[in-house]
Amino acid sequence: MNELKQAIIKEIEEDYNKDLEHIKTEDGFKLILGQCNKTYIGTIEKQKEKLIKYLFHKKEKRLNEELTQIKEVEKAKDFSGEFIITLEWKKSRMWGMNPRAYTNYGFVGESIGGCGYCKTSTATAQALNSNLSILKLMYLKKNELLKQGLNKDEIKNKIGYGCGYSIIPRFEGGVGVSSHENILKGLGLYMRCITNTDYTNVYLIRKMTKEELNNYKTRGY
Repeated sequence: MNELKQAIIKEIEEDYNKDLEHIKTEDGFKLILGQCNKTYIGTIEKQKEKLIKYLFHKKEKRLNEELTQIKEVEKAKDFSGEFIITLEWKKSRMWGMNPRAYTNYGFVGESIGGCGYCKTSTATAQALNSNLSILKLMYLKKNELLKQGLNKDEIKNKIGYGCGYSIIPRFEGGVGVSSHENILKGLGLYMRCITNTDYTNVYLIRKMTKEELNNYKTRGY
């Protein structure tokens, strides 16, 4: 996943350099201070020196976290067998029915509250992002698309709506379960709802058969 790693390093360095450019002006300095929720005392020069030090450590921390994430996904086993997501819906006094995701790999998600967005796909996104073998397929696909020299919009269109906005792809919540299904199809996986009641949804994810994969590809996806 070298292309993905290099893209992350480039993005983080560019963001860091933009911040350094901003703090050269008074307004930019105040803006970055506010964004970082920092307050320093002393001369402007001393304050800028402290802020630059903070930004550098912030950059290094982000770099370490994101590269570590890729390494963890790289080490994951290739996807095999079946991945089952079970959503259990419970009543909330404030938010009506709230789902919580469980998987056959032991993952337990958060109770999804609020309103005005797709709670179902928010819950399934948590479950899908917990499976490193599935993320590995998405990372490898993005790595290949980066190797081809495609831009951000082209890559997002190739992977599918709901794959996130950062360099490292992930399943977004609130986008509708059909968006997750389409992303998974592009990764050679088939997702379908096998149980649908007022209180439970169960989704089965497995590898496509050769026939299913060929049928999917012949449709021009």
